[in-house]
This record gives sequence, C-alpha cells and structure tokens, in this order.
Amino acid sequence: MIRLVRNLDLFKQIEKSRKLGRSYSQLRSEFGISKSTLSSWFSKTKWSGEIKTRLAIKNKERSRLHIMHLNKIRLEHKVIRDEKYLREARMVYEENKNNPLFVAGISLYWGEGEKVNKGRVSLINTDSGLLQVEINFFRKILKIPESKLRAAVFIYSDIDESAALNYWSNEIRLPRDQFIKTQILPSRSILTKRKVTNGICNIYYSSVEFSIKMKEWIKLLANEMRL
Repeated sequence: MIRLVRNLDLFKQIEKSRKLGRSYSQLRSEFGISKSTLSSWFSKTKWSGEIKTRLAIKNKERSRLHIMHLNKIRLEHKVIRDEKYLREARMVYEENKNNPLFVAGISLYWGEGEKVNKGRVSLINTDSGLLQVEINFFRKILKIPESKLRAAVFIYSDIDESAALNYWSNEIRLPRDQFIKTQILPSRSILTKRKVTNGICNIYYSSVEFSIKMKEWIKLLANEMRL
C-alpha cells in the first residue's frame, strides 16, 4: 500500500491522525484527501476498523443526545404554547360567558364533540339543527375562516349520496367542495325501525389551539354549573 503513496510524509501524517481517532470526513477536510482514497489506505487494517467502530458508537450517542435535547426544547415550547392558549381561553370565557351562542356551542361540544383528537375541534350528529348551532359557534365565536371549515358525511348504503351531500351542504351552508370523501356504511334498516334519512354529518376544523381552548371552556363551564 505504501508503495502506491506518492507523498510518504503526507501519508504518515494522515495515518497518525487516523490512529488518534480522526474520522475520514475530518481527514478529508484537513488534508484534502478523498474518502475513497482514505478507505483504500486504511479500511483493511484492524486498528482502523476499531476506530471506525468507536466513532460509530460515539456518533450514535451524540445523535441520541441531540434528539433528547431537541425533544426537551419542543416540550418546553409546547408547555409555553399551551399555557398561552389556556390564558387566552380564560379571558375569552369571561368575556363571553353570558353570550347564549358561546354557552350553547360549548355545551353541545361537551356532549357530542371530539375530545380525544388533540389536533382539531369536531362534532358529529344526525341533527341538522344541532349542527347549525355548532357551526354558527365555529364561525361567530371561534372566528374560523370559511375556507378552513370541513365536513364529512357518513351514509348507509341505501341512502343516495348526492342527495345527502346536497342536504347537509344546504343545512350548514358549506360548499360541497369542502366535504371530504363520503364514508359508506352497511345499511342498518334491517336492524332498526328508525331510518336515518340523510346520514350523519361531521363538522370539524383542524386546530390544536381551539382543541385546547375548547377543553378549557368545558372545564370552566362545568365549574360554574355544577352544584
């Protein structure tokens, strides 16, 4: 191998640096020698292989610590963000607790709304009047932009999809292009005498902020209303 090296002194310097634990990237940066050349010089030596193993372990530990550090920063930012949302929610509650639409929106959500998904506010029901009130709450209290509102319809296989979509679009005054793909469920007409004529509609808005605030408003309302 050494016979192939044109500058033996340079080779010796690089070899010494490698034995001190320098990586190929560091050697390339320091001496201007390509990784392929360095590999051809040292990859078959036992001592260089051991260095490579040690560097891999070291890099893995460094990556683990870096990820832990980033996760800690993200958690700190999340705590700060959530506290901000909670403070804002308490202020809005005090300002609106005598507003019938505000109280109705929270109450309906308390009973029927999504409480598991932390990334959106969502309510599903067969009652168009109930959904009209809730989407009015979304629009007038939460100030959700019209373009951000979404809906989804769930129908049984014996219900006409287009008719159901038109019905819900008209009832909640939301364009059909803001409805996601309709979910078709097996007909349950043989299981119950009560027929769901227009299916089930889910109205929602993706928002961590309002998901957090909604839960806080429910908590504040509960504290005021319970005995």
